Amino acid sequence: MKKLMSVLLALLMLVSATVFAVPASAASEATPIVYIRGNGEKLYNANGEEILVDVGNLSLEGGEDSKNKIIEACVNIILPFLTEGLAFDKWDNYGKAIYNELSPLFKEAILDGNGNAQYGTGVSPEALAKSEARANQNVLTNGQYDYFTYMFCYDWRLDPYEHVDRLHEYIETVMRATKSDKISLTSRCLGGSLLNAYLEKYGSQGHIKNVLYCETLSDGCALISKGFSGQVVIDSKSFQRYTGQLGFCKEIGFGVGFGVSELAGEIASRTLDILTQTGVMNSVADGVEKLYEKLYKALMPALFHSFGYASQPIYWTMVENEDFDLALEVMFGKEGSESRTYFAGLIEKIQNYREKVTSKRNELYRKCSEDYKIHMGVIAKYGMLNAPFTVGHDDLSDALVSLKDSSLGATCAKIDSTLSESYIAERTEKGFGKYISPDKQVDASNCMFPDATWFIKNVHHDDFDRVCRAQANAFLNGTGVTVENSGYGRFRVNDYKTLTVTDMTAENCGDLSFISLAEKEPTRVSILVSLMNWITSVINFFIKLFKGELAA
Repeated sequence: MKKLMSVLLALLMLVSATVFAVPASAASEATPIVYIRGNGEKLYNANGEEILVDVGNLSLEGGEDSKNKIIEACVNIILPFLTEGLAFDKWDNYGKAIYNELSPLFKEAILDGNGNAQYGTGVSPEALAKSEARANQNVLTNGQYDYFTYMFCYDWRLDPYEHVDRLHEYIETVMRATKSDKISLTSRCLGGSLLNAYLEKYGSQGHIKNVLYCETLSDGCALISKGFSGQVVIDSKSFQRYTGQLGFCKEIGFGVGFGVSELAGEIASRTLDILTQTGVMNSVADGVEKLYEKLYKALMPALFHSFGYASQPIYWTMVENEDFDLALEVMFGKEGSESRTYFAGLIEKIQNYREKVTSKRNELYRKCSEDYKIHMGVIAKYGMLNAPFTVGHDDLSDALVSLKDSSLGATCAKIDSTLSESYIAERTEKGFGKYISPDKQVDASNCMFPDATWFIKNVHHDDFDRVCRAQANAFLNGTGVTVENSGYGRFRVNDYKTLTVTDMTAENCGDLSFISLAEKEPTRVSILVSLMNWITSVINFFIKLFKGELAA
């Protein structure tokens, strides 16, 4: 009996050791993840009030009075351009109208001439305390760490280098709490700029295991780079397609499109009525193409300053080297101007980041991968339209950043076309056929990290959790995860009807319907309606953004 008990006990111990060995091994291999979010953190003033709380009075959900206010603001912005600018070539009041209507709403978000916060604004002490408290906990679930557990909290408007030392302290706190000698870092959207600054300063210390960029803007963004530098491409059909995208965004509940389409019709109708009554419509009808160019040149500097973007160093990290000098001139005036003098401290911070990171990004990525032995990965999205007025409006995009930039270098077709058959044949003959997407729009072989870069089609920039979270966790907790061993295809496609993401095939890779939505011969009315639609969407986008109602 004793021998039998001994045998049973030995078997029990053996089985126990076998059963519990896997979780123990998995726990030891799991890596804590520190997440650097984009611009989704809410900002507050010294009184503890959320910045731009008065903008709620312009919310489209606020009833008829709210709708009338935002319609009135849009009309007040548009009319000086049409009635004075186009009719009499006088543009001063147009720029002033934009600034006067919008800047009071976003006053507390605007930084001073040194790129510092004003009015005591910043992230809330409660949010900072919550983030710091979580860093001191070991939160391991089912043998893995989750993407959103250790979320670094910071004022995203500021110079990334103002945060890197505190970020390093946060990372060290997480490593102590989890008893880990390695950390995985990830970022979304604007967070990539802070991640790059951190890698530039601390990447060589040997404590980073994995880095994952998700729909990153850290490699540039045409909307900002071309917008800041005042470069415009006018394409009427692009505006029409973008109107379709606004309606689609309203349906899926992501991105710009919250009630915009219906409201834009009212704005267009009211503006057209006023122009007709005043007799200005005849002048407008004769100069539609000029309207676009003049509007853009007057609109963009006024908008970027009204919303505070021009004063926020984080947005300057997305301006490409080729656009940088022109952008400084457009946003701050020529050398020696009063504006340049006022913004001297801000410009110094902008130039410092440009010298350390922007001008050396590829070198930084290479060092991290080859010299520092950090496993680098990317998740990028496309299938949406870029802003219709910028250079790159027809690039593959997730509605905010082009696929070439977010994937760190993929070769891409235009939004409504494919790579040429000769190009595909040439790349296939050279052994790169597996990097060509089933829709023939993307060649991933030219990415910085081609074997650890994933693409998801027909998904908006803001739609992350459902689409990417599980995949991101698998990469960040793992060791050397690539396309070949991840269980996720290199090219995948999102279906908003079934809310599923599957590997892309030649059968399921079609474009979203609005990509081909464009009148063959745009009319003057359709152009003006789409123009009003876009202006309204821009205003509404920033309202939603600064109310914290857009995803980070």
